[in-house]
Amino acid sequence: IAQEFIDYDIKKKAKSANKVLAFIDEQLTLVYEKLRTSENKMQSFNKQNKMAGKGDFITIYVGKLDNLESELLDLELEQNMLKEINTMITNTEDIDVYKLLPVLTGASFQEEITDLLSKLNALLSSKEEVLYTATTQSEEIKAFNYRIEVQKKLLIASIKALVNKCEVRKETLKGKINEIEAKFINLPTKELEYARLLRLFSINEKFYTTLLEKKAEFSISKAGFVSKNAILEVGVPPIIPVSPDKQKVFTLGTLVALFLSGLLLIISYLLHNNIISITDISKQTSAAILGVIPTYKKDIPITLLLVDKNPKSLIAEAFRSIRTNLQFIDGSEGPKIIAVTSTVASEGKTFVTINLAGIIAFSEKKVIVLDLDLRKPKIHLGFNFENKKGISTILSNKDRIEDCIQSSTLKNLDVITAGPIPPNPSELIISKKMDELIEFLKTKYDILVIDNPPVGIVTDGISIIQNADYPIYVFRADFSKKNYVKNVDRLINESNIGKLSVVLNGMDTESKYGYGSYEHGYGYGYGYAYGYGYYDEESEKHKSPWYRKIFRS
Repeated sequence: IAQEFIDYDIKKKAKSANKVLAFIDEQLTLVYEKLRTSENKMQSFNKQNKMAGKGDFITIYVGKLDNLESELLDLELEQNMLKEINTMITNTEDIDVYKLLPVLTGASFQEEITDLLSKLNALLSSKEEVLYTATTQSEEIKAFNYRIEVQKKLLIASIKALVNKCEVRKETLKGKINEIEAKFINLPTKELEYARLLRLFSINEKFYTTLLEKKAEFSISKAGFVSKNAILEVGVPPIIPVSPDKQKVFTLGTLVALFLSGLLLIISYLLHNNIISITDISKQTSAAILGVIPTYKKDIPITLLLVDKNPKSLIAEAFRSIRTNLQFIDGSEGPKIIAVTSTVASEGKTFVTINLAGIIAFSEKKVIVLDLDLRKPKIHLGFNFENKKGISTILSNKDRIEDCIQSSTLKNLDVITAGPIPPNPSELIISKKMDELIEFLKTKYDILVIDNPPVGIVTDGISIIQNADYPIYVFRADFSKKNYVKNVDRLINESNIGKLSVVLNGMDTESKYGYGSYEHGYGYGYGYAYGYGYYDEESEKHKSPWYRKIFRS
């Protein structure tokens, strides 16, 4: 680092000299071309007019004129240098003396101005050192500012005197030049032209020579730049590093890792409030577990009938298992009612309704699906049906039952959609007309599968669930809260729904938790959700937090 600082110091000093050298090289190229041109013209004129021996007088006076003009040129250069230095001193508060030194190289006033600049630089350096321990408003800094201003004024006055001195000398030289030029007026035309060409050649030659001298002077000045700083002794790095202590870092890292792991376990335990397995349900309720629907890995935009797409899939097998278990609850003959509900929306009750109806239809039973979720109907979307008429128009005596029954693509499976959303859904569901509708459908179908509203939000469907042969309560794994299970016992005890059974939907079969044959890591199940709220706007598909996935595997 110290060597880099020294190199930077030298480069900073040489920066101005490099700019001057670049300018001189540019001028040398231009003047050299002019010198060659004037030399060729003079030689050509000399041959054509045979000026040999006739130009001695001209040569003498041209030489004198050349010397005077060279001196005049030097004075103009020095005068321009002085003006440039004066501008830099006047317009710059903190003068960089190193930029001025290359400009002074070779000038007749170099020693005088350099001495004044060195004194000014010493004052500026001392001021910088004091600023490390004093403020700009301190008396010591004010004293330095005063002395610096005095030194600047002295320098400006000296420069002004030198400029005036150059101006006086220039006027004297111009007078002598005019005297010599007057003697050329009476010369013959050829001699006058020869004198002009000779003079032009001499001017270019002298200018070219001056530029070469200046280039040499600046090159020498640049080579002589040295830094004020020096490396007294090069540092040697130790073989064994002083820092960091590897043993300490390893120990600290291990302790931090253990602490963060413990903290993560505690946070996961405290935040773990969702149902993720059948155990979470069976610990809190005595209701029968009807079955488990594994997670469907592919995204589907809406609730769909899936069991007919691949009848041998695991999801179809899951619904067959539920169909079989229903027979153990009530194996008597006659038409049956299956009523499906949940605590809130997005737990998959509509999905269970549609696919359970589909799997029952495969067993050669006539099945009809009723959408009683009149506030937020979804059944028509699953079958891609229109919803212009349905349950609401039947119960409002606007349409006949036969006109509202729609046949699905699956044999033995019909649907009555919810119809337009009514202003009084509760009154329609508990009306006598609803009882008449169910009784009528019992005469036509073997199984009525009813999609009810979530009972955790509204109580419209409780009367239907009470009268159902197979009331089903749906939970969704890693979505439904554990306290939702209390609703099951409340319906059993308070609403006298003793046959109520439970289905766990969306079970992640890749985790260590499972139920029956679904503990083997299959990749099927239900992947659609329509919001956390119920009568509000739709929400995004629920995703399990990463920290819960860690502790479920």
